[in-house]
Amino acid sequence: MLKHSLLLSALLTASAAQAEAPRLSGYIGAEATYFTSEGLYPGQLEDFQGSFVFAPELRWRSDDRDTQIRFSGFARWDSEDSNRTHWDVREAYIRRQMGDFSVLLGANKVFWGVTESRHLVDVINQLDLLEYTDDDARLGQPMLELSLSKNWGTVSAFFMTGFREQEFPGTGGRLRAPLVVDESAATYGHSSEEWAPDTALRYSNTFGSVDLGLSAFQGTSREPLLLPTAGGTALRPHYARIWQTGIDVQWTGDAALWKLEAIRRGSEEFETFEAAVGGIEYTVYQIGGSDGDLGLIAEYLYDGRGAGAPVTAFQDDVFLGARWTANDSNDTSLLAGGFYDLEDGSTSFRAEFERRLENGLLLKVTGQGFGHTDAANPLDALREDDFLSVSLEHHF
Repeated sequence: MLKHSLLLSALLTASAAQAEAPRLSGYIGAEATYFTSEGLYPGQLEDFQGSFVFAPELRWRSDDRDTQIRFSGFARWDSEDSNRTHWDVREAYIRRQMGDFSVLLGANKVFWGVTESRHLVDVINQLDLLEYTDDDARLGQPMLELSLSKNWGTVSAFFMTGFREQEFPGTGGRLRAPLVVDESAATYGHSSEEWAPDTALRYSNTFGSVDLGLSAFQGTSREPLLLPTAGGTALRPHYARIWQTGIDVQWTGDAALWKLEAIRRGSEEFETFEAAVGGIEYTVYQIGGSDGDLGLIAEYLYDGRGAGAPVTAFQDDVFLGARWTANDSNDTSLLAGGFYDLEDGSTSFRAEFERRLENGLLLKVTGQGFGHTDAANPLDALREDDFLSVSLEHHF
């Protein structure tokens, strides 16, 4: 803590005497979700779920633009599931740029990845599973990040502690396992538990039409293994210590994006395995003589994990989807796609629509459905959780 305090003081002292005024932005919103079937498990809400969201952002930058402070928070109140009523500090950091070198201290969100269906290499931040209408939602992660950018690429080192556990739906929540997860019973593969040190290293660069990222991580797994409690009435999460190496590559052609993410992950608690996602996104511009573009997406997902590792539904699957952007003044867009399991035939589908309205309003419509689900597939636990969600956000 003393080292962090000294570093923070140095960063603040180095900022310019004059600076831009802080800028406040963000949004407030309301969301209504309708589930087409009653829940499978006792205590689950039957059909309707309403909630309200408040997500403020505060940004400040020095006049020389070398020092930046950013805060972004998120809070949701849910009408049916007390576990889904939650708040989080997504970002709260200070960043100092010193030529080719930069330092960031605080909570931050870091995204790695290029594929559409699944992000294997994205291991820094914890998933926010309570935000099932936003499958890219992440919790803020406390860190110290050091980055060096040269003409040969960018190297970033991350030093982290204060691990963020996954949060799960409660008894009344939907899209959950048959047994409720008891988060208070969580166990760790390190004696320091959530305060164990995590480290990561990433190199990225662009070589002509190719964007390349290489990464390495060692620390607490963001994916917990869910084990039955002693009484067998609930599940408890266990967070193993892991190491992971990864690569993400994107090649850009005239109308096609070829994408690949691949990892190798190991632990003292389960056998080392490999996983990969790869495919293509081909864009048809000004489709049908309109201003809109249509991207056609096809990806294959492989995951070779075995017993002892957290389960996944995507071991041998195909994803097919489409991305339509209207290119209008309202930023209208639609992303839709589905998974097909090549081993057991299980299927799932998801669609997301967005359109900006007048007076800073943003309309979002999300639908998700599960078709055939094999009894041995993890998706089978969600087979009655088809939903349609409509949200309206006022951005300021």
